[in-house]
Amino acid sequence: MTKTELRAYYKHLRAQLAPEEELKLNLGLLHQLKSLEWHKVKFCHVFLPLLKFHEPNTLLLISYLKEAYPHIQIVISKSDIQSNNMTHYHYNDELLLAPNKWGIMEPIEGVPIDEKNIDLVLVPLLISDQFGHRVGYGKGYYDRFLALCKPDVQKIGVSFFEPITVIEDVDPYDIPLDICVTPTAVYRY
Repeated sequence: MTKTELRAYYKHLRAQLAPEEELKLNLGLLHQLKSLEWHKVKFCHVFLPLLKFHEPNTLLLISYLKEAYPHIQIVISKSDIQSNNMTHYHYNDELLLAPNKWGIMEPIEGVPIDEKNIDLVLVPLLISDQFGHRVGYGKGYYDRFLALCKPDVQKIGVSFFEPITVIEDVDPYDIPLDICVTPTAVYRY
């Protein structure tokens, strides 16, 4: 299937999740994420979820990291809708957030973080394939962002669904994941 077909299909599947099932999937994701090696990570970029669209609840991971790995600095982004780029900020409890045009909570202002400092990026996606390619929302924000990061940045996708065999229309600008975490497994590419 193409990215457009996969995007529509998996958006629909996520929208159909019952609250109890979604909670179970989120707890499974958190369990799998806890199994990763976090002790060497200094800067971890995390996307804030759009819960109304049934995205994985990364707030659970943020809470876990704050408790278990207080040395990790959490980084979140603000989207520039004109340029389709993102700027990145240190996330803390005092940071003021406001929804952007898509409803994603973003910093109003804060302490900027350079992409080259980030050790690990939690990448949003709808589905990935067995090669680490992913289907996101189609704007290319994360591919442009990942291209600016240091070469050894860990790119970890999170999905409620197991990877499919192949995405038909992978673009040369698509940056593959290193790892995809699902509620039942960790896939390494």
